[in-house]
Amino acid sequence: MPLLSRKSSVQSGRYASPWKLNEVISIRLWHIVWCLWYRLSPKMCNKWRLLLLRLFGAKISGRPFVYPSSRIYAPFLLTLDDHACLGPYSEVYNLGPVHLEARSTLSQQAYICNGTHDLEDPDQPLLVGETKIGKEAFIGARGFIMPGVSLGEGAVVGACAVVTKDVEPWTVVVGNPARVIKKREIKMPK
Repeated sequence: MPLLSRKSSVQSGRYASPWKLNEVISIRLWHIVWCLWYRLSPKMCNKWRLLLLRLFGAKISGRPFVYPSSRIYAPFLLTLDDHACLGPYSEVYNLGPVHLEARSTLSQQAYICNGTHDLEDPDQPLLVGETKIGKEAFIGARGFIMPGVSLGEGAVVGACAVVTKDVEPWTVVVGNPARVIKKREIKMPK
């Protein structure tokens, strides 16, 4: 079971925001910038989109690639390493920290959801985890990653799979809920 914690210990009730004022302002400004300058940029303007993400606090190393149709909720909670990729119409709903390590791929329409609510508490406080997508990991089309779940190095999530628990390195998972079907092997050219 993924480790989740309350976003804020001062959330005063069910309808109160767990976000600090500066976070709320940053998220709202980011959404305006995303609508006007990020999503409308041509595919070849990756450096521009990375600059915008950096301006809003994303930690970026190397040269990741982000499609203009990709969505990020809170750039200041996002880390992208060298050659990580956010594919077309992929979404990172990062209410908590999300880290895509080197050469990891979030394929088209894949979704990382890093927040939920404690439904056993009448105030339903926001719960967030830390999601890490390991080096060389691949999330197939419309794959869904639940809050606080991490993928090990080289892990593969099949198309439309729903990942509810951590995935071991070099493992292929499919289905809803995702289950292991095999170990991933890289065939080297002769």
